[in-house]
Amino acid sequence: MKIKLFTVLCITLSLLSCGGGESGTDSEAPENKATFEVLLMGNSHSSLNDLPGKLRTLIEIGTGETVLTANAPGWKFLDERLTDGVSNDFLKSRSWTHVILQAQKYSTSGLVNYSTEPSKTWIRRVKSQNASPIMFPEWPRQGNYEEGNRVHILHESIVSAEPACLAPIGLTWDFVILNHPEIVLHDTDGNHSNDQGALLTAYVLYETITKNPAESLPNIESLAISNEIQTILKRASSEIIKQNPPCQYLN
Repeated sequence: MKIKLFTVLCITLSLLSCGGGESGTDSEAPENKATFEVLLMGNSHSSLNDLPGKLRTLIEIGTGETVLTANAPGWKFLDERLTDGVSNDFLKSRSWTHVILQAQKYSTSGLVNYSTEPSKTWIRRVKSQNASPIMFPEWPRQGNYEEGNRVHILHESIVSAEPACLAPIGLTWDFVILNHPEIVLHDTDGNHSNDQGALLTAYVLYETITKNPAESLPNIESLAISNEIQTILKRASSEIIKQNPPCQYLN
């Protein structure tokens, strides 16, 4: 049975609105236009620990503008979404300003090569909607000290061939893990983020989207993470972004 897209959109935005607020998905009807409309398209890595909600909060506070964030329905790899009608309709359902593309397949062993053509196709589809495409290279698994850089290099090959912004998420995680081992970023499974890891990822995406330094954001009590850790994560994000400008490939 085919679910109408408007219903899917409303359900997704409603789920993201939990926790209250004054803008974005919390109080505006889905048809209302926000200054920043950000779609995250991927799997569990781009949705758990309320990553979209954290990103919305940062953009609202950092810019003073209205913000809407949403996850595309389902947890899928980008190649699986190519022929998924709900994913494609969701992309076309709004005038998104930014679309974050996560879940390019890669080999955890580094021994298998997966096609990057699906990611390049999604970048072209996002551009055709007049939205800014942002690639989301995943962070390394816990205890893996080469994966973050390897996955970043894989995504560099994508955006150098099909220009898009490249958020240096894995590189920023590597920096924090190396320089602040007392800060735990992974969930107990050693793969997904915990609340602090999700916030670090949100800081990187915030600066990639707004071009405003994450380190200039105030500490935010509602995030329920200590001021000391927020400050470390913000500074790490801005430091790595200075070294790896995310949208250089679009110039």
